[in-house]
Amino acid sequence: MAMLKPAYLLLFLVILSGSILAGMSTSQAADRIIVQALFNNMAVVNINGKRITLIKGKPVQQGLRLLGANSREAVIEHHGQVRTYKMSGQPVRSRYPDVAKTAEIKIWPDKNGLYITSGLVNGVTTEFLVDTGASVIAMNEEHARNFGIDYKKTGKPIDVETASGKLTGSVLKLNSIQVGGIVINNVMAVVLPGKHPTRVLLGATFLSKVDLQRKDTVILLKARPY
Repeated sequence: MAMLKPAYLLLFLVILSGSILAGMSTSQAADRIIVQALFNNMAVVNINGKRITLIKGKPVQQGLRLLGANSREAVIEHHGQVRTYKMSGQPVRSRYPDVAKTAEIKIWPDKNGLYITSGLVNGVTTEFLVDTGASVIAMNEEHARNFGIDYKKTGKPIDVETASGKLTGSVLKLNSIQVGGIVINNVMAVVLPGKHPTRVLLGATFLSKVDLQRKDTVILLKARPY
């Protein structure tokens, strides 16, 4: 095999590297990225038809890394390229809300007719079950620990009637609850002993502070003007 002279070898490497970079750029450009829901440091993204949830500080998924997000936009690194994405595309019709600039959240029922949505308790990501019959936000002991709540120290004992009978829980105030673009501070909640409820119940201590409407099967939550 004939040896390439240094000048020709350099030219060959430049052409080869250019071809590789062009191939990478074409592949990246072909990715269709749609931001479908935005939260504080969390985003629901559809990439090439696959829905994924990105959380700041978590590992890369599908070549995407979330660098930051709020209710208006997300900063996403895609194969080394950083771009800012606004809300776009169709609303997510199951577990995640559609976040509009007016802080109006649409929540669709799941296959069991439950209204489940993601949000934050004291800045920590969780899932809420919207419960219009609950007089207060309710969670179990494990939820409280995940949120960094020392309920035995900060809470006050309270007797609570549940479907399983009377329980003694701990009533306390949460620093904040965020659902989509809606943030409510100093919200009363109850921590119940055991493993129930399995999801945090989004009850009246939050729902009474927002405008709640039903349109067909959809629940709409909207922030009230200050």
